[in-house]
Amino acid sequence: MIPSAPQTFSVDIAGKTFDLPIIALSDRRAIALLMVIDMGIGFGDLVGDAMAARFAALKPDIVVGSATLGIPVAIEVSRRLGLDQYVILQKSPKFHLAEALIEDVRSITTGGSQRLLLDRRSIALLQGKRVLVVDDVVATGSSMAAAIRLVRRAGAEVVGAGAILAEGRAWRDALGRDADLVTTLGQIPQFDIVDGIAIPDDAAEGSARTGASRAFDRDNRNAAGRFAG
Repeated sequence: MIPSAPQTFSVDIAGKTFDLPIIALSDRRAIALLMVIDMGIGFGDLVGDAMAARFAALKPDIVVGSATLGIPVAIEVSRRLGLDQYVILQKSPKFHLAEALIEDVRSITTGGSQRLLLDRRSIALLQGKRVLVVDDVVATGSSMAAAIRLVRRAGAEVVGAGAILAEGRAWRDALGRDADLVTTLGQIPQFDIVDGIAIPDDAAEGSARTGASRAFDRDNRNAAGRFAG
């Protein structure tokens, strides 16, 4: 049964509380939906400031984001890191991407298989560079893993990976050791639908780290304070 009444889930993102709508994926499963393109300019400022603070000490040369919802994240983080250039990985084929590097990806929100495409003309921007990969949400981990693979195929070093929210914990298994690169600004569960009500799935939560990866803990404990100062 699809939930009959609107439900929301309150989540802390970089110190501010937001109520996200709970959207049914099927008659059994639901998610708290973050549509970053609908959150306004102030939200972009909040996310950009917080994520840049967390990664500034890693000194990335360039930021890579994935279309479509990762685009504003890449722009805001790049701006605050003082970087003019960024690279966007596309999900739909375009005439100029006929020779693109391609990685398969599976999204929890769209279902089925998709692809991430890296324009070969962008390889020169990435080769030999320190790259920060960002997105709006890391859920299954498939999109983030595909983005990291593409960046490495372009000859770059992935120094960190950031997302606004981590959903559940399955992404850690999908990313393997690369999960330690990931820093998120908040955590949301996945939901079971029981009698038309969305109930947080405790089994899908737990081990996902929020706010800092192990690498960030080890190397950049005071990065946010230095960036803010």
